[in-house]
Amino acid sequence: MSSSEISIPPQEEPESLSRAVALVRRELEKAAAAIRATGLPVPEVEGKLLRPIVAYVCVPPAMRSEVDERFWYGALAVQMVHEASLLHDDILDDATERRGASTLCAAQGIGPPLVLGDHYLTAAYVVATKTQSVDFVARFIQAVERTVAGEILQAKTAFSFPAEGVYEEVITGKSGELLGAAASLSAALFGPSEPDESAALGRRVGAFYQRIDDLLDYCTNTDTGKTPLQDYRQGKWTWILGESGIREFGLPERTVLSAIFARVGGQLAPAERAIKQLRESKSELLLDATRLGIEPHLLDRLLEGWIAIATRGVAAQLQAPLESGGNKRSPSDESVVFETARRVGGPDAWRAYFAEHAKTFSMAARLFPAEPARHVHGLYTYCRVTDDLVDDPIDGAPPEVVAPRLSLWRSLSRAAYDGQVTGIPVLDEVMGEASDAEVAWAYPQALLDGVGADLVKSRYEDWVELREYTFGVAGAVGGWMTQLMGLIDTDTLERAHSLGHAMQLTNILRDVGEDLGRDRVYLPRVLLEEHDLSIHDLRLIQGGRVSVPDSYKEAMEVLMARADAYYDHARPGLASLPAFFRRPAAAAAEAYRGIHDEVRRNGYDNLTKRARTSLGRKMILGGYGVARAARGRPHTTAIPGTRVS
Repeated sequence: MSSSEISIPPQEEPESLSRAVALVRRELEKAAAAIRATGLPVPEVEGKLLRPIVAYVCVPPAMRSEVDERFWYGALAVQMVHEASLLHDDILDDATERRGASTLCAAQGIGPPLVLGDHYLTAAYVVATKTQSVDFVARFIQAVERTVAGEILQAKTAFSFPAEGVYEEVITGKSGELLGAAASLSAALFGPSEPDESAALGRRVGAFYQRIDDLLDYCTNTDTGKTPLQDYRQGKWTWILGESGIREFGLPERTVLSAIFARVGGQLAPAERAIKQLRESKSELLLDATRLGIEPHLLDRLLEGWIAIATRGVAAQLQAPLESGGNKRSPSDESVVFETARRVGGPDAWRAYFAEHAKTFSMAARLFPAEPARHVHGLYTYCRVTDDLVDDPIDGAPPEVVAPRLSLWRSLSRAAYDGQVTGIPVLDEVMGEASDAEVAWAYPQALLDGVGADLVKSRYEDWVELREYTFGVAGAVGGWMTQLMGLIDTDTLERAHSLGHAMQLTNILRDVGEDLGRDRVYLPRVLLEEHDLSIHDLRLIQGGRVSVPDSYKEAMEVLMARADAYYDHARPGLASLPAFFRRPAAAAAEAYRGIHDEVRRNGYDNLTKRARTSLGRKMILGGYGVARAARGRPHTTAIPGTRVS
């Protein structure tokens, strides 16, 4: 099969979480409009919409075509109960702000939000009946009652250390029950799983989310929309207090925060251990979701997003001054970040830095006019500094020390993007230019997340997991560069993402041996297993104890075929770019793709050899790429016996 026959159509890739969220929001707004037309009060469709999103995530992919207005009415009913509870919470907590705006309680007193919350609640029962499912309505009513019971139980146990199991009962009630009703909606309407089992999974997801929310209450440097330490001040016992050995209320807040975030004797802080527990819980949830026929990808992305928020909150707290809770930031943390960033110099030095570290890209970048080339040099330098902070720290620090530094780098990056002067040229210049060009912050964010993944993840299960990684470290950079050049249409951006995916897969192909030396394996487990290979086999090949087997060569061809498919998907986008951008992008893509042939020439030994393309070969390939991009012709190199699935 030729690589031109290999394609990655959209339907082969699992639905992205961002698209699912957009769909949920759109359909909820339609349902809300229909209900408002009947005269019932309906809150605005805003906020995180976690409960409707979980409802949709729990729909098996094969059943999503059956989702109709009944489903969206059920999801809306659950959201309405949640909105009613927020109004009541604001009264109980005397809250002045929610979602960045003044609360109704602060603006108009207790009466209006109390009555409106009650009206949302009673209207939600009416909306729930529009699902036409007696089973769902019964489950929904029960969930509302148990949610209130959970809140009452928490109030009864205030300022006390609850008996074993009471905390689980509280969070399962106050947060789990509504998510359980949401998760059961699909099964109640369409099957095939049992609603009881789906509801049980949803309750556990709700408890999982509440644990994260409770942990974030002690992250004073993270904006959660509520006052930090509010739970402790109100006498609400939560799991992180137990993990930290705290058994009483009324302690100085500095003492509480120190107990949660202190690293004693070189051990992980209780908050860091809590993050590890959350990851273990996530794995269990995904296994159970799979057993119920729920495709785990969207649920994984949702849970991982929650964990990422908690991880960033904990990292920020660990590097905060002790008075704010957490360890006093080591002087070396800040100095290492600034030293790493400043050693690359200012804009005048970036061209030489680029040429030294990016041989293939720098050859292609010569085709850029002066101003776009300057943007390329700056963006590459920023990416390289970010990568060096994690992969090559100047003091050789371990991952647990590097993580807070990356968090600091993220904060500084965002500050520079928002127009603050950091005093670090690569931030002030590169982020300033990105902001001026209206490059979406999501791209730098994805890059930082992708690079940070190397601190916590060294194995990949399948192509879906790997694709998340390659988007962060490469696809997002393609989108960033494209928007930096003033191009914003969706098709061009998607093809830029594909070029990033392709180049990163080529990187993975070239660096298998180097990565294995760092105990990182980016070759997906499914690829290895399909060819009867294991990581132990890779080490045997690398150690020279066995020769490169045919099965490994075949696995590398599959990897190259997948990369080729992305290169081919990207090519029409190259042909449509302005000439000043098209020529260097096409030259770089073709020169990079040439690494595939070098791997073949090396007998597929990328475990002890690093494939290199000579300058002359790069020039030939680059020129070929420029010429073909101008004509818009597809690549037709044959790669027999491979396919992308």
